[in-house]
Amino acid sequence: MGKPTSEEAKDDLTEIFYKGEKGPNAAFLVGKNDLVKATWYPSVYDGKAAIPKTKEDIEKNYSGKYTTEKVDCYETAKCTNYIVKQDKTKIEMTLDWEEKIIDRVILE
Repeated sequence: MGKPTSEEAKDDLTEIFYKGEKGPNAAFLVGKNDLVKATWYPSVYDGKAAIPKTKEDIEKNYSGKYTTEKVDCYETAKCTNYIVKQDKTKIEMTLDWEEKIIDRVILE
């Protein structure tokens, strides 16, 4: 992804942040030798990674493999959060307030 916009070490973790022309692209939380958490913002993501970007992408690629929950977003709005779990890995994909595009993807 190139050189990060910022990098901050705290205790045994390092947060690496990337910002593109349209806003935040991605943030990574890294332990000594492990990726702890990765967050992408598909609506403004400038990279080439094949991450889902729309509600249709989730339903097509993860059909029958997800659960949903409503979460707070954008002041008083509620957004749908799609959760896919496999072994110890969890992906959360949160839609925007219009329920059309993915606002945030978190891999833990």
